[in-house]
Order: sequence, then structure tokens, then C-alpha cells
Amino acid sequence: MILGLFLLFGACEQELKEHKGHPAVVKKLEMQSDPALQAKAVTGSVTLDPKLKAGIPDGSVLFIYARTQGVDSGPPVAVRKMTFFQLPQKFSISPADAVMTQEGFDGPLTLTARLDRDGNARAGAGDITGSVDVTTGQKGVTIVLSQVIEETGKKVTGTISIDPKLKAQLPSNKILFLFARSQGVKRGPPLAVKRIFVTQLPYAFTIGQADTMMAGAEFDGPITLTVRLDQDGNASAAPGDIEGSLETHADAKNVKLVLNHIIGG
Repeated sequence: MILGLFLLFGACEQELKEHKGHPAVVKKLEMQSDPALQAKAVTGSVTLDPKLKAGIPDGSVLFIYARTQGVDSGPPVAVRKMTFFQLPQKFSISPADAVMTQEGFDGPLTLTARLDRDGNARAGAGDITGSVDVTTGQKGVTIVLSQVIEETGKKVTGTISIDPKLKAQLPSNKILFLFARSQGVKRGPPLAVKRIFVTQLPYAFTIGQADTMMAGAEFDGPITLTVRLDQDGNASAAPGDIEGSLETHADAKNVKLVLNHIIGG
């Protein structure tokens, strides 16, 4: 509990010395309080281009990546993830957020912000991005979310609803897992998957090429869609979870997927 408060509000050097926690967490907090490293921090705010007039779905996450200017692929130099945010959102990214080594947080950088609609670290259709070139230590930076990532390849669209007989079984924590498998395939990783936090049902969904699990996998052909309303947020099915499935094809529209049976019930 005390460590959780430290993460939320920060902690002074003396508190860090007195409190024992996970070494990685303590080291990160020490780095965040290191004046030399914080002098390299880039600070500013992330805003949404008013022309987009886009809503922010439940479960959205704001990612901020730092890369060396001119480098467009591979692991970023540093990354921040914000689960709770409100646009415009202030940010700070520094060597304490380095993915591999803090030495990479030097020289000209490109900061990219991505408003991720499903909370997945991988960019997907409908996410909104924006970038700006900066130097280490720069303050007052503005990153404008201005570009919507377009859908590529085939996709299935429709709605997820629940059988009226099971409405009383709805958990307060409404996390949906949506899986797509090639028809007849019952084992191994799914062809595509989405994890969705919802506040109400029915829910309009899309799943397609952007959600495939493996590089090079093609979202095509006859598929089986399975949706699971999960009680604990774990991808593994458990007794009491509510499921539904149907067979369709990879470019189907207006699919009606119904949560209609309880696992183990």
C-alpha cells in the first residue's frame, strides 16, 4: 500500500532508503529523483486535433515513445504508458523511462504519442498518433494527436450482446476477450484477439488483420468468433465466465455475437 502511494505521488530520498520494495521499482524511483537525469527530461502536453472530434473509448491508453531522430523501427529509446489521462494531458519522459539503457536518451529525439483504443501496445486501426522532433531537456513541447491509423486487410464488424436470461450474472468488471480462429482449429494461439473493457452491452466491435497474433498471419477465410466475458481479467477461461461463439467469414458485416452460456454452468 505504501509503495503504491509512492508510485502515485513520488517519494523523497529518505523514504526510498527506509522502504524495501522490488529492486527494479526502487531503482526507477531513484532515477526519477536524480537531478542529472531529470535535467534531460522532455516535458509538455499531448492534445487532440479539434478537427478529428474523436471520442475516447473506455479502456483507451495513452502511449508516449521516444526514438532517435531518423529511426522508425525497433525498440524505442524510452516509453511512457498512461492508463488514466485527460486530454490535453501533461507529460514528462526522461532517461528513467528508458527501455534498454539510459545512454540512448541523448541527442535529437522524435516523440510520438498514440491514443490506443484497446490498450494494446501494438498500434491498431482507429488509434490516433502524432509526433514532434525535440532535443533532450526541452520543455513546453506540444504533441498533437492528428493522424488516425487506417484499417488494412479484412475485418469482421458487428455487435456483442448478452442473453437476457444471463443479465443477472453480469460481473461488475466487464472485460471482454474476443478471439478469431480459422474454422476447425481449436488449439494453439488464435488467429486474432482483442481485449476490450466495456461499460455496457450491446457493444459494437471490429476484429481483423490489425489484431492478428503472428507476423505474416492473414485474416482470411472461414473463421470462428468466440467472445468471453471474463470475471478476473485473465485471458484463460474459468468457471463462471460467460461465452458465446459463431461461425462466419473474414469480411462479414453486422455480425450478431451473443454471450449465451456460462462456463462450467
